Amino acid sequence: PTQTKSQIIMLTLSIKARLLVVLGLCCLSRAFSSSSSKPFTVLPKSSTGQHAAAFSTAQRHPHSLSLRKRVTPLLSLRGGEQEEGASLNEDPTPTTSLTGKMSVLAPVASILQSLGSAYSTQLTNRPILTKSVTATFIFGLSDWTAQKIEGSDEEEAKMNWTRIISASLVGLLYFGPAAHGWYETIFRILPKQSLISTLQKAALGQLLFGPSFTCIFFATSLMQSGEFTLGSWFKKIKSDFLGAWVAGLGFWPLVDLFSYSVLPSRWIPLFVNVCSYVWTIYLSLVANKRASSDAEPSAS
Repeated sequence: PTQTKSQIIMLTLSIKARLLVVLGLCCLSRAFSSSSSKPFTVLPKSSTGQHAAAFSTAQRHPHSLSLRKRVTPLLSLRGGEQEEGASLNEDPTPTTSLTGKMSVLAPVASILQSLGSAYSTQLTNRPILTKSVTATFIFGLSDWTAQKIEGSDEEEAKMNWTRIISASLVGLLYFGPAAHGWYETIFRILPKQSLISTLQKAALGQLLFGPSFTCIFFATSLMQSGEFTLGSWFKKIKSDFLGAWVAGLGFWPLVDLFSYSVLPSRWIPLFVNVCSYVWTIYLSLVANKRASSDAEPSAS
């Protein structure tokens, strides 16, 4: 029953993660593809004076409904005066409330902009250190979340800080520097951003970088539990690697296709780090839940 419960939890988490990534990619692709600007219609010079005269007449007689009906269609043809014509019939109250909301959100936007600027500066001056510290925080948070998911009774609900520290060290000492070197190399080998080049980068990530990271993560989980030997490591890889790799095929190719085709190369490791939050939760469940279930028969 314990193993069945853990399998259900990991399957549910994997499905939710994939749906979250697909939904996010759809929203971002729509945002990038949509155009926010309206084209302006160029009017003949002779008609410009007529429109201006009609608009000034409507302003002098604001209560004349017939003039408003005549002026509004004319102004709707001109992008520059569209808001001016619409203001004849609109109540200024929504604009006031919108301005109030924007004034409340302005400090938050300013703080986020300052943080983004500071992070970008550090990313330029100290790229490896910045990516490693980011991975440290995300990997530690992932394992903390995984332990929250695993905890069902009071004893299991206690945090295993050794696990959290081990996961954080994987991000600091391995994933941050390795991701920096990997993306620098992959863009040097395949600099183009065509569809074929993007698919090649994604395939290389699934064949080289992803499997190596999974094996390192398995070794770290065995080390923090005090069970690491080369034999136990190879046994862990043999029993759990294929399932984790197949599960990753439904997650990482979507991440790679989006990041390689949309994001600048210097921001890809940050995006991958954020996506690793979900994936590392899954790996923590696989690496530690099955290890505990294997230890139960030997203890008995």
